[in-house]
Amino acid sequence: MRVLLITGSYPPMRCGVGDYSHNLVEALAVDPEIHVGVLTSVSGGEMGKADEIEIFPVIKRWSFLEAQKVMKIIRHWSPDIVHVQYPIQGDVKGLLPWLLPMISFFMGKKVVQTWHEGYSRRNAPKLFLKWIIPSRLVFVRLQYKGNLHPTLRWALWKKKAVFIPNASAISRVDLNEQEKDVLKKQYLKKQKRLVVFFGFVYPHKGVELLFEIADPSSDQIVIAGEVDEKGDYPHEIMRRASVEPWIEKVTITGFLPAADVAALLAVADAVILPFRTGGGEWNTSIHGGVLNGAFVITTSLTQSGYDKKRNVYFAKVDGIQEMRSALATYAGMRRGYDADIDRDEWRQIADEHHSLYESLLSE
Repeated sequence: MRVLLITGSYPPMRCGVGDYSHNLVEALAVDPEIHVGVLTSVSGGEMGKADEIEIFPVIKRWSFLEAQKVMKIIRHWSPDIVHVQYPIQGDVKGLLPWLLPMISFFMGKKVVQTWHEGYSRRNAPKLFLKWIIPSRLVFVRLQYKGNLHPTLRWALWKKKAVFIPNASAISRVDLNEQEKDVLKKQYLKKQKRLVVFFGFVYPHKGVELLFEIADPSSDQIVIAGEVDEKGDYPHEIMRRASVEPWIEKVTITGFLPAADVAALLAVADAVILPFRTGGGEWNTSIHGGVLNGAFVITTSLTQSGYDKKRNVYFAKVDGIQEMRSALATYAGMRRGYDADIDRDEWRQIADEHHSLYESLLSE
């Protein structure tokens, strides 16, 4: 079985969909029955074959003018299935991302689409281009229908959709007690509790709320992510970190390798992810914190309170006082081993995709 995965981003590019695609491809490539190819942007890896994966980083702008490149690779690589990951990072104003299912279908290929995010009404005409093509849909959000504007829910009509949950984009790290002690002291400086945020520093992530949730008398905040100096939001994060009461009590690490992020989570007293739109099973950051045993505070539109099994507290969006109370109550808690959590989630995700592909090919 030959599967060509199309994604707008792929490591070393930094993007959540790119990280998901990379983990999925790596897990699929272990399966001896699947031969995997990746068609991606020019910045997404090196052309060639490595570890049973063939990479085609050839797209510059994802404009319609580059459709010929897509057709050339599909023609010569000859996949059985073309699997497109949405959203496509790049020139979102161009038509090519929306035409990928149509191009693949009319070249005689079976089509799978994974929709990571919802769509607004302005996307209706382009969404129609994807809907009219026979294809299977994969969602990483359990209640995906709610992420579509009510006037766009026709896009799910007569579609065979399957929910395949997301997983951590970083692996679990195992540190001994001495290693944990050294690393924690390195980050804590003169403070008592280590409070961590990791991931992309965007307004909808609610990073600025850390300065209201954490306690400057005891906490050292670590923001493990790039804070671009351009723009009002990054400037506000930098400003809050450099004035009282937080001066010298905030560390902004910039981008860290996955292993270093995992080690940081392994020693954090609390990981705070105060998403402004609510988190859920699709957030790889939540999965990463849970996998590495950290106590995680996040927000949710559907869950509330403390989940003991996962060591996660779900608060209301913008529930600053609730998150403060959760931090005071559960900071420092570490979850124990759990067979449902401490398993190879990406192996299971790959197996579910394999089943989907086989079902599609048998039609």
